[in-house]
Amino acid sequence: MGSLEEYRRKRRRGATPEPMDSGPGGRDGQPVFVIQRHDATRLHYDLRLEMDGVLASWALPKGLPLEVGQRYLAVHTEDHPMEYATFSGVIPKGQYGAGTMEIWDTGSYELVERKRDGGLTVHLHGGRLEGLWTLVPARLGGDEKNWLVIKKHEQADRPAAAESRESYLPMLATAASRLPARGDWLYEVKWDGYRAIARLAGNEATLSSRTGRDLGGRFPDIARALPHALRTTDCVVDGEVCALDDGGLPSFGLLQSGGGTLAYYVFDLLELEREPLIGLPLEERRQRLEALVIPDIPGVRLSTAFEDGPALLARAVELGLEGVVAKRRGCRYRPGRRAEDWVKVKTRLDDDFLIAGYTRGTGAREALGALVLAEDRDGSLAWAGNVGSGLDGASIDRLLAMLEPLRVDRPPITPVPKMPKTPARMVTWVEPRHRARVEFTERTRDGRLRAPVFRGLLIDDEPPPAPSGRVTIRNPDKVFFPDDGVTKGDVFDYYRRIAPALVPHLAGRPFTMLRYPDGIEGKSFFQKDAPDHMPDWIRTFTHEGIRYAMVDDEDSLLWMVNMACIDMHPWLARHDRPERPDLVMFDLDPAEGVGFDTVVEVALLVRQALNSLGLDGVAKTSGGKGLHVLVPVERRHAHDQARSFVTVVARALRNTYPELVTTAWRKTERHGVLIDANQNGLGRTTVSAYSLRPRPGALVSTPLRWDEVKPGLDPRTFTMAEVLRRFERHGDLAEPLVRSRQRLPS
Repeated sequence: MGSLEEYRRKRRRGATPEPMDSGPGGRDGQPVFVIQRHDATRLHYDLRLEMDGVLASWALPKGLPLEVGQRYLAVHTEDHPMEYATFSGVIPKGQYGAGTMEIWDTGSYELVERKRDGGLTVHLHGGRLEGLWTLVPARLGGDEKNWLVIKKHEQADRPAAAESRESYLPMLATAASRLPARGDWLYEVKWDGYRAIARLAGNEATLSSRTGRDLGGRFPDIARALPHALRTTDCVVDGEVCALDDGGLPSFGLLQSGGGTLAYYVFDLLELEREPLIGLPLEERRQRLEALVIPDIPGVRLSTAFEDGPALLARAVELGLEGVVAKRRGCRYRPGRRAEDWVKVKTRLDDDFLIAGYTRGTGAREALGALVLAEDRDGSLAWAGNVGSGLDGASIDRLLAMLEPLRVDRPPITPVPKMPKTPARMVTWVEPRHRARVEFTERTRDGRLRAPVFRGLLIDDEPPPAPSGRVTIRNPDKVFFPDDGVTKGDVFDYYRRIAPALVPHLAGRPFTMLRYPDGIEGKSFFQKDAPDHMPDWIRTFTHEGIRYAMVDDEDSLLWMVNMACIDMHPWLARHDRPERPDLVMFDLDPAEGVGFDTVVEVALLVRQALNSLGLDGVAKTSGGKGLHVLVPVERRHAHDQARSFVTVVARALRNTYPELVTTAWRKTERHGVLIDANQNGLGRTTVSAYSLRPRPGALVSTPLRWDEVKPGLDPRTFTMAEVLRRFERHGDLAEPLVRSRQRLPS
């Protein structure tokens, strides 16, 4: 019989809906397996195999490999009770594994081989999966929990793997002035954005444009959201990336400028778990897509299909939407082809035109007054008109940078247009490589655009994004938090996204590296002296013979993460006056068995004492069981004065509230909450706000509003994802530590 001791130790009975006892064994004599989709600290899948009366379990950050020979990480976790084979639900915040658990596949399995080292080969018979997989105790990174799961060959494997690697181009709609009058159709909104094919493989998403260009760098938030929004680790979908205005309506202008709220509207499913679906009828593809998309995931939405086309078109006109797309029931998906099975009807006139040149303007727009537009007519380029409205300074600068290298002497348009009030010397011709989207009211009899307005460049014709930073992550799949399935890549991504908030709290401060090369369960070591191989673009500060690094920008921060620094340890003083701290720290550390509500109560007492002295502090979770209160001060006090100040306040509170507060350093003498002053000192460090902590749960030291510091506050809710959401909603709640300065009482 397997042991459930570790499983029960990690869970509190009554605080989680998870089963706490073992249930009945397998059905029909065959052992059962289950794969659960677990959207927790990090989205992953859990493989569980019935063995010896329990469910042996592995966390799969990328899911199960589906291609023969493919191998993914599998982190061996604690055994689970048999009742877990049917468990699905929401594990509450603050509990181990908090998040949504869904059954992704279940069935029976055959144990084909069991090796002496514990390795297993199993044949899964599930509703979605059928085939052979091997689990190998590979001990990656020296950790016995880090196994590999490998897809094995068998006779039933179909040779579809090569086909599944196809790069799909989107199916295109035929333009029409009215909705189809005959036939059986479904109708969708025509979204005003950038068309994008998304591929999910190994629980990671990529995005590509209508011509195959990578869009993941342009829309990283969409790529990150897709694995959370789809109930699979492997598929290809078609959709449109839009920027939504305050009213929730798509705006191409906001998308061009980088504003609005991004949303990826998904409307077709081309491939699912290596099975091409483009030959299936539209309705069946839609049915499977609707089963995949999880509602209410920010950044990804299902594009709704409607039965009443005329009503949808009327509503689109009323809301100012771009139009409606009619899709014939039963139609196949035709990649890269414009087909009459899809018909688009626009509520306003716009189109994409080649840029054949530009004219000079006057005043601030002397360099570029208008774009010369061209379109294909009967196999040659014809003039469609000029557009100057809608161009601003930023778009003019970008266009000039793109068009100057493409200048040509002879016009690419035949016949050469005669432009009213624009002599030939005012026109610069260019190779027509780039396209602009232009809105207009109508065309004149000779095909010219009337009242044209520039709306933007097509994404495939925009300049490539600026090169990424100077740091490339190494070993992104190395597991740093085994119990949570959090990898080095996840930590790197968190710090990259939180850098705008975190870096100001590190900049200018000597920094001590605390490195975890094998994750939180491996050996760790402090490193004060900057490594010899540290790049010369990272600033340093030498004090008493030690050359400290300084984390002054995002690249420096990410280099530290690449060196396996999980949490960030800056000084409480800056390098230019290291003997004069600008932060004073109250470290609230509860004695064994003291609840967090008591820590909260003491933090409020510290705040009350500070306020009585005319001072304000910032509270943050420690990332463990305690709280920190930091006080920004003028740089006129020595470190021993700062420590003495904390000591005086702590003793006063101890004398007034002896049942709550202690200053006893020895753990055997402690009760209540220790107010520790010893972090205040020359060369001492503290854990920065927004720093991840190297403990199970992958929690973050999180700045708080004082109205949040109240009974019921649970520090276990502050995961990386939650802290990123808080920063997006509230900004940097620790900003007073950077901006404010106060004088300690004499």
